[in-house]
Amino acid sequence: MRLFVSYARIDKPYCIQIVDTLSVHDVWYDQRLYAGQNWWREIMRRLEWCEGFVYLLSPESLESEYCKREFELALSMNKHIFPVKIHEDTVIPDSLADMQYADLSHGLTPEAVKILLNSIYIAERQQQPSYRVPISSLPEPDLTPPIPEYNSVIGMASRSMENGQYDQAVFVLRQAKNNGFKSKFIDIDTFLQEAEAGLERQTWLREAEREYRQIAELVNYKRTRALGCEAFRAFQKDYPDYDPDCLAQLCGEDAAANSVTILPDRIVSPYSASTSNFSLPLLEWCEIPAGMTVIEEVGQDGQTIRRQIYVDSFQISKFPVTNEQYQRFLDDPMGYANLSWWQFSPSAHEWRLANPNPKPSRFKGEERPRENVTWYDAMAFCHWLSTRLGTKVTLPTEAQWQRAAQGDDERRFPWGNEFDSNRCNARESQIKMTTLVMRYPEGASPYGVMDMVGNVWEWCLNTKTQHEVNCDVTTAEERAVHGGSYVSSHERSEITFHYYLAPQTAYASIGFRLVRQTT
Repeated sequence: MRLFVSYARIDKPYCIQIVDTLSVHDVWYDQRLYAGQNWWREIMRRLEWCEGFVYLLSPESLESEYCKREFELALSMNKHIFPVKIHEDTVIPDSLADMQYADLSHGLTPEAVKILLNSIYIAERQQQPSYRVPISSLPEPDLTPPIPEYNSVIGMASRSMENGQYDQAVFVLRQAKNNGFKSKFIDIDTFLQEAEAGLERQTWLREAEREYRQIAELVNYKRTRALGCEAFRAFQKDYPDYDPDCLAQLCGEDAAANSVTILPDRIVSPYSASTSNFSLPLLEWCEIPAGMTVIEEVGQDGQTIRRQIYVDSFQISKFPVTNEQYQRFLDDPMGYANLSWWQFSPSAHEWRLANPNPKPSRFKGEERPRENVTWYDAMAFCHWLSTRLGTKVTLPTEAQWQRAAQGDDERRFPWGNEFDSNRCNARESQIKMTTLVMRYPEGASPYGVMDMVGNVWEWCLNTKTQHEVNCDVTTAEERAVHGGSYVSSHERSEITFHYYLAPQTAYASIGFRLVRQTT
């Protein structure tokens, strides 16, 4: 039988596997290059040519304008329709509810493939499609290509990307470009590249998850674990950073060997080389020279213990992480959704599994500091950003944080020894909420680091007993916070004041900032 396969571009790797399975038939599928009128004419020609329409159902294909258009045309042409569910989160729409579908959402299992092949076999022997929609009940098909309205191109593409529908964004932008869309201020090529990079990452994650789940089924049972572990080792060659269920541990391997437990200087990244120019808004770095800093601790006898620590040179982010920066992590298909970023410790991984949805920030505004973030989440963000930038990013130790705030003297505040409510957002400022991270330029530290006291507390890397850069991040011990917040008195906003919290703690007064090593 002559078959036309309709799919969303994010599902292309799996589509190719299914097409190979149907190789006994004459199968055609579109490469999804969206080449203007010529592309749509070929779609129309192939729809007229085919006898059966194989509709690969995923959340993305059901939202796709071109997939819906192809399906409507196939119905109006009275073609045999073969729905195939390829993603377990797919909700079968009413228009397909009465049709029998093959379920390949758990892989190309013999049973599922048999159902699909049998449906095609039966259809070949029928004079008319087994499911027939009266043509009179259908509206006259629109045979024009689904080209977006000229004036709504940017809005449609932006909304699609915001909702994670990169396939739709690529489609809209390619159609617009091929139809001569131009903007005086917007670089359509750069916009398209960003959408394609997002789609590439999304496709990578979809295929990794699909293959991984099948392997996990083998590894999770003792009788098939050896076979599953062999498959997992092969899987890791293509997807070295993807192991949300810690299969490496079940296979008796060092879980750190192929995860992000300790990030090396060179990080194996799932992102394409084109993302090496990745940047975040307001992500600027301040150079902090090597030097000494004094950490004060209160001993068991109530006496203050002063500990001198030498700090190597490093770079620290000029501002705490903002809502907009953190949102990029949430929106990236390889960001918050990728459990590997929490794999640096068993407790972090367990916490993430129990908390699949990110905690919302209390205060809105792109340039406000992101709060309501646990230490685990802050570390996961660092691991994600490390792969995006191609360099190691982490949280500051207390010693690094304090040196960036104080410099070479032991001042109480970044600007000097006298508190000034006009230089920071503390309780005395009476604002009672977070403020923009660049609001207080007069409150900068000697090295130009902004917003280090007040606004939000900032997570640090270390525990009470470990102050080194390479301190153990795998434990569930309490972690330090520094800097005070909008609800803290000025005494608590002093540079040396700090305390320790459980890493799963999240308040609307706690955020974080970043460091990267220069040596």
